[in-house]
Amino acid sequence: MADQELWTELLKQMHRRYQVMDEVYRQTKEIADTLSRDDRMAAQMLLGMRQEELDRLTESKEKIYLLLECAYRQERTEILNLLEGKRKASADASFEEKKIGEIGENIRRSLEKTVELDRVISVKLAGKDSFYKQP
Repeated sequence: MADQELWTELLKQMHRRYQVMDEVYRQTKEIADTLSRDDRMAAQMLLGMRQEELDRLTESKEKIYLLLECAYRQERTEILNLLEGKRKASADASFEEKKIGEIGENIRRSLEKTVELDRVISVKLAGKDSFYKQP
């Protein structure tokens, strides 16, 4: 398996990634709330703020991919599946590997909730021109 230093750094990055994802979800909820009050001005402002957080998510993903360059090719797929919450760590895995798996699952669930909320927001703002209405 990948060496301990890599797992430790991946865990740090995943913690940061989860914090940013949590903020994206929180802001998406705020956008939905402002739209329910028909406050489009506040919603537009919050959309801009959320974009900054989405950019941070992209940066964190890039950092993680750079870290994965240190892992053997065969391990990368296994590690990616763990990071994306697609698999659980084995029972004999290190603490870091198990925590990364848990955080990966939490991020995946948070992303799913965020996308659902975003779908509602997009349809409300753009109607038939919504990204989610595209074939």
